[in-house]
Amino acid sequence: MHALSIPTWVIHISSVVEWVAAIWLIWTYGDVSRNHAWWGLSIAMLPALVSAMCACTWHFFDNAASLEWLVTLQASMTVVGNCTQMAAAWWIWRSTSATTTEPKPLSLNVLLPLPVLLLLLPSVFPIAKETLFAASLFPYLGFLWFLTRSKQTPRLALIGFYALLVFVAVTIPAGIYAKTAYGANLADVDWLHGGAESLLTLSNILVVLGFRQGLIDRRSLPASQI
Repeated sequence: MHALSIPTWVIHISSVVEWVAAIWLIWTYGDVSRNHAWWGLSIAMLPALVSAMCACTWHFFDNAASLEWLVTLQASMTVVGNCTQMAAAWWIWRSTSATTTEPKPLSLNVLLPLPVLLLLLPSVFPIAKETLFAASLFPYLGFLWFLTRSKQTPRLALIGFYALLVFVAVTIPAGIYAKTAYGANLADVDWLHGGAESLLTLSNILVVLGFRQGLIDRRSLPASQI
């Protein structure tokens, strides 16, 4: 537990709390806006929550080498989460398109095998966790594309989702610097780790504030305009 300083722990814990708050607010937003496709996004965000908990558990045990598999699981769940979020964003986009009056439920026969296959990949093939983290960027870009096209996402929340790309962009050079300057992983260089992670916290805060404002705006509309 002492691998992280108290400020870095605060950043990690607040990121998890903010993500949980975002899940709840998005579910409520779907209820208030009467577009239950948003419920799908709430559910799709759960694998990312599991990913965050894997990271926190590994840090709690001082980044033990024997628990390195948690980092691989974290990376796998990040890929799964970004894929499910992309599918949910597609559903939101379809539900708000001019040619669609009511979104058809996503076929579980199509979606359910995907997380299982992605979770089994590291055990079947020697895929490095770095490769999984890199691969997770592509479905996340798809998620942003569909969410932007839906034109239904509160502006500040959309900025928050895009801000995650800043976190990714900073984490890569920070990891390289940790290796070259300290001969250690980014997670073992506290000030670099905490500084990079603070950008993730900022991204989550923007998402939370965006959907909170979106709920306020929706609730202020006459019932006929919701």
